[in-house]
Amino acid sequence: MTGKMSPIQSEYLAVPCGGSEVSVEIVSSQTALEKLAPEWDRLCKEVNEPNAFMTYGWYRAWTKRHMREQRSRYTPYVVVLRQGDAVSGIAPLIMRTASRWLRVRKLEFATIHSDYNDFLVAQNQATCIESFVQYLSQTANEWDLIDLRDLRNPEESLAQIERALTSAGLSFHRTQEKEGCPFLPIDGGADHAMKKLSGHVRRVLRKRLERAAAEGLTTRILERPDEDPGLIEKLVALDLHKAERSEFPPFLGTYPEVFQELFENLGPQGWIHVALFEDAEQPVAYQVGFCCGSRLWDYTKAYDRKYYRFAPGSSLLPALLNFGYRRGFTEYDFLRGEEPYKLVWSSGIRKRHRLLIWNHRMASRVRKFIYCDVKLSIRRHLLRSDV
Repeated sequence: MTGKMSPIQSEYLAVPCGGSEVSVEIVSSQTALEKLAPEWDRLCKEVNEPNAFMTYGWYRAWTKRHMREQRSRYTPYVVVLRQGDAVSGIAPLIMRTASRWLRVRKLEFATIHSDYNDFLVAQNQATCIESFVQYLSQTANEWDLIDLRDLRNPEESLAQIERALTSAGLSFHRTQEKEGCPFLPIDGGADHAMKKLSGHVRRVLRKRLERAAAEGLTTRILERPDEDPGLIEKLVALDLHKAERSEFPPFLGTYPEVFQELFENLGPQGWIHVALFEDAEQPVAYQVGFCCGSRLWDYTKAYDRKYYRFAPGSSLLPALLNFGYRRGFTEYDFLRGEEPYKLVWSSGIRKRHRLLIWNHRMASRVRKFIYCDVKLSIRRHLLRSDV
């Protein structure tokens, strides 16, 4: 270690692994993050399963927002693995003080708004995972808990992580997240996908589409939302209008500057798209999604309730499936949530996991017990009381 980490420094640690030496760098300043951006973007394109939630643009947009809200309680903590001069892996984490009175120092992913979280590793996955875990073990005095939610990693990768944690002497507990991510293959256009639906569902959907077309409603998909002037303002207005009659707060309307930055950063790189349902070129429904390798992801949407009879969300899906088929995408993922309208279309559900890690220090074990076990017991007791 070269010294105690501060918010304006990077920290290095040489970790021997498999007969080679992997350097581990903690990037925690905005300047250092900007210098890392080109290599981060490169690595995102080289991984086997691209993930928009792991891009530099996503991390930068959300950390800027959360740092402004939480200030000193929230600090970037990007673990960068290098073999020689090349970046071979990135764990895009943050350090957050999760409890004011207990001061639990948690390492976690940047935001709860990511439906899938991963470690960015293009090659030598076993070496990178072992190096990452060894670093965590050797710096155990700097953190109390590591809470890795919404992990998309397949069972083989999770088992690899767990073996490395056991070897490093770190304790852990893995659970399955409650909500899975329904998906369906894109092996044809919308008509092909609709053949798998029941006759009743097909008839209802076709009648809605016919009525919408008869009244002049159209669909449009923007592959470069950053090039559409005033788009974010229109989407925010639609989201806020929807929230007036909803029990749920607006999402895009709460974070307009985050989505504006996502459009500007991810749009030119082909990561993000916006599907619009329009009446005389005025959006009455939208869906913001991501293009991740060969997969289309359905992220967030809103619609004007005056057009409820057209089921705008369902009416956008055929256009997106046709778009995906024309562009060579092979899967449509609805992301988090097992709502009935998703299950009607989907052919499977992808599970996600949560991995909680703590170390041998008494402070870490006590904080884990109070922050996790006690809170869980209280929550269960309250649920039983409500029943």
